[in-house]
Amino acid sequence: MWRSMNHFHEIQNEIVQQVRGLVDNSMAESTSDLHRLATRDLEAAVAAWHSNFNRLIKYQRDYIRSLYGWLKLTLCQVDNSVPQEAHASMISRELTSFCDEWKQALDRLPDAVASEAIKSFVNVVHVIYTKQAEEMKIKKRTETLSKELEKKTNSLRSIEKKYYQSYSMVGLGLPGSGRDGIESHAYDARDPLAEKKTEIAQCRRKVEDEMTRHAKAVEVTRSMTLNNIQTGLPGIFQAIAGFSGTVVEALDVVCRRAGSVR
Repeated sequence: MWRSMNHFHEIQNEIVQQVRGLVDNSMAESTSDLHRLATRDLEAAVAAWHSNFNRLIKYQRDYIRSLYGWLKLTLCQVDNSVPQEAHASMISRELTSFCDEWKQALDRLPDAVASEAIKSFVNVVHVIYTKQAEEMKIKKRTETLSKELEKKTNSLRSIEKKYYQSYSMVGLGLPGSGRDGIESHAYDARDPLAEKKTEIAQCRRKVEDEMTRHAKAVEVTRSMTLNNIQTGLPGIFQAIAGFSGTVVEALDVVCRRAGSVR
């Protein structure tokens, strides 16, 4: 099992090493809900990998410890003067010795290094997920301000339309179009228009500021994602490939010793 795992981890390690030289020349793309969903799924998958890896090592150690303990408790004292019992005693000692070496080999494995490498990548993906959330929050704020700007602009156009229609009626000499009426109407209409235009100008500046902030957030998210993947992904497969290779070597030594016993 470990030999097969080591074989595939070595292949995976060679593949992900190529990620180090990856250069993103495409235009910065805003984070979408699909991007965040993929990042969340990746974080969950790597977290499950970390948990299952630790469980696998623990269960293998627990198994051999239980087997070794059972052999120690059930090893009967036999009379070595009887050939059959002497032979059984020798087999029992050899089996117990084999399990003891197996247990010690598993206890010496540096699994903490591989486990920490997987856990570190979980944290790396979580940082990416958090940064994507911040970017999307800015995007939502930009969209909200843009809608507000559009609403204010439409409101101004409506007021302007009513104002100029009313002003045209005054210019045509319709009832209530005396000079005092013209000045009073123009004065009343001018103030709300100026106030609305000021509000729109302020809102437009906010929209432009948020758009700039969002563009910067997209650039930061994309750059950080690429950098974290380039540094984190190769490290995790290098560690896991090295660990599986160490397990193979350790168990090979135990099996060779067992095979040499006659």
